[in-house]
Amino acid sequence: MTNKIWYEISNIKYGEIYLSKYLGLQRTLKKSFQIVTLVVSLSGILGWKYFENYVWIAFILIAMVQLLLLIENQIIRSDKEIEEISNLRMMYTRYFNKLEVLWTKYQYDQINEKKALKKYFELRQNDWEKIEELDCKLNIKQYRILRKNTEKETNHYLNKYHING
Repeated sequence: MTNKIWYEISNIKYGEIYLSKYLGLQRTLKKSFQIVTLVVSLSGILGWKYFENYVWIAFILIAMVQLLLLIENQIIRSDKEIEEISNLRMMYTRYFNKLEVLWTKYQYDQINEKKALKKYFELRQNDWEKIEELDCKLNIKQYRILRKNTEKETNHYLNKYHING
């Protein structure tokens, strides 16, 4: 029983931290994309007089901006998706907090194994199913660098707060 709860805690903490990092990456990409689009647009507009003899350069810049705008949602998550990912992260956080309370109560013999098992499966049925449904819908990509940093941070958290884990 203890292993079941412990592995669930580790998995959920990992997911929560990963989503936090993923959201940060998506927000940074979105800001960078907007800045690049603005710079390219302005350079086409402001450089019109300078490139008067080379009109094709301005047309290329305008075409680049249009292409960037067309593929933006293929590269970067939309604001609605970012909001849904943020909601998913909060669901992970709430579920993690419930599991951590269950783990602590069980570890300090405030509840027996039978009650812990019952509570654990109630949490899985109520919270985890909703999390999985939204997670599957969003199709969040796994990036190697984010995974690596997430593993370190998760292990650090668990070792710091749950030495006996």
